[in-house]
Amino acid sequence: MRAAWGVLFLSLVVNTSSCLAQTVGASLQGTVYDPSGGFVPGAAIEIRNAEQGAVRALITDDKGRYREPLLPPGEYELRVKVAGFQPVVLKGIKLTIGQDAVLDVKLEITGGVERINVSAEAPPIDLASAALSGTVNRSQMNDLPLNGRSFQELALLQPGVNTAVAAGSDAVGGRGKKITIDGARPEQNSFLLDGSDINNVYNKTPGSVAGVLLGVETVQEFQVLTNSYSAEFGRSSGGIINAITRSGTNKLHGNLFEYLRNSALDAKNYFDPATNRIPPFKRNQFGGTLGGPIRQDKTFFFGAFEAIKERLGVTGLTNVLDDNARNSATGAVSSLVQILFPRANGRVLGGGVAEYSFTRSPPMNTSRRAGSMITFPRRTSCLAATPSTTATSTGRSTISRRTSFLRSARAINT
Repeated sequence: MRAAWGVLFLSLVVNTSSCLAQTVGASLQGTVYDPSGGFVPGAAIEIRNAEQGAVRALITDDKGRYREPLLPPGEYELRVKVAGFQPVVLKGIKLTIGQDAVLDVKLEITGGVERINVSAEAPPIDLASAALSGTVNRSQMNDLPLNGRSFQELALLQPGVNTAVAAGSDAVGGRGKKITIDGARPEQNSFLLDGSDINNVYNKTPGSVAGVLLGVETVQEFQVLTNSYSAEFGRSSGGIINAITRSGTNKLHGNLFEYLRNSALDAKNYFDPATNRIPPFKRNQFGGTLGGPIRQDKTFFFGAFEAIKERLGVTGLTNVLDDNARNSATGAVSSLVQILFPRANGRVLGGGVAEYSFTRSPPMNTSRRAGSMITFPRRTSCLAATPSTTATSTGRSTISRRTSFLRSARAINT
């Protein structure tokens, strides 16, 4: 007997202190104005992650502009400070994956108030991009019913995304549910996880032998780009499913879960014999997550495990020799007929042929382990409008160095 294991998904993230946009985060930009509407150059900008404490420091340029091209999705505070003006703190700025938010700040002349606190939100409309996209966030993945807990099925909530029914779900093409985006073929879509391509070997929807893409507990959110996305994604002429994994925060958090589905309330399908019981079906999905700080505001960890055990009975229908044909065989042929053909238990079709129905319950076990560690520098800084960058040995500029290891093995018990 062979056990089915999804072996390992391990990601180590180490952020360095240079600046360049990537597709796995969000960006924040804007302009700082004085009370008369003039530009405020040289203003000190601090962007602080509310959950992890990471701080990005910037200075506005001669036209009062600032820009941070790569921020992990989450909630932020924006602090603006410059001599002669009251300091401003904007709280509750929520950024999502792929968002290029624009947030302008208007300062007031120094007076009796030492600091102005304002609750702010990033504009819901992306003013800096023409891409057609939608985002599925963490709360939607938690609250919406999800049969099989395959997070990519929530992409069907977006306009223009549909199931490719004719594509099927078999060993040739992969077991994952095929989707079409704006009419493109399933193999023309691209699935990204933390910026890495995870399409299956047929360049279609990834999935295990059970037909599911486990790991919804490890996904923070994902973006579905359907049209007019920028060349930074490349490679695909269809849509983009751009997902990012969760990371730990300054608070220790975790959960345990189990989901059970069985045949207790199922109805028979067309091919189930009326005199037989409904084919057995039982699915258990279970696992847990744990994340938290290793060093406050500096280093975090997050780990998860999820497994699925399924026993699904399937009714099959085929043609075999009827009793008259079996009894007419003699000698060695009779022995072969008894070995090769089961006795018919359905309708007699004539011509020595009858129907034989049967139920098979192949067990399927799939599991997925995931882990991550993320480290932030104490503070990073760069100029705003035209970010300064640091050249690496490859001659390219980079804001993060990411080391990923992805390996999976799946089998079916026999």
